[in-house]
Amino acid sequence: MKAEEAKIGARYLTKKGIPITVIAFKDDRVIVRLENLNKQIGIPKNSELKPFNEKDINGIVKYIKQDKPKKSVKEGCLASFIDPMLFEGKYTVKEIAEAIIKEAGEYAKNKDIEANIRARMVTYKRKGYQIIKGENKQVKVVK
Repeated sequence: MKAEEAKIGARYLTKKGIPITVIAFKDDRVIVRLENLNKQIGIPKNSELKPFNEKDINGIVKYIKQDKPKKSVKEGCLASFIDPMLFEGKYTVKEIAEAIIKEAGEYAKNKDIEANIRARMVTYKRKGYQIIKGENKQVKVVK
């Protein structure tokens, strides 16, 4: 089937097995959304499309479509407890560790909290931050 015969909102596969959704018709192009990349592109009206079939999707496309883990700080992980205290700069490593053991409960079980704090400091140092230690060994992370 030709792309110009496709219905808006319907799902199809390209010749190579890439899943697309038809968005609109514009001049000599058909605007489609690539489902694996969530991007819109224009394809020629005479492009060949196949009916959507889950089995016919290209194997590489299936791999790309998989959700990749995000590297943001998750709510409830140790970093979400450690970072605010490091940026505040009022606490020593030991004081931060004691506070986290009280606050974090399950997240802090069977873990070396002080080592986690030092690891966060190293991570920030590698990202270009400065680690400033006060007169009473208080630790502060500064950009």
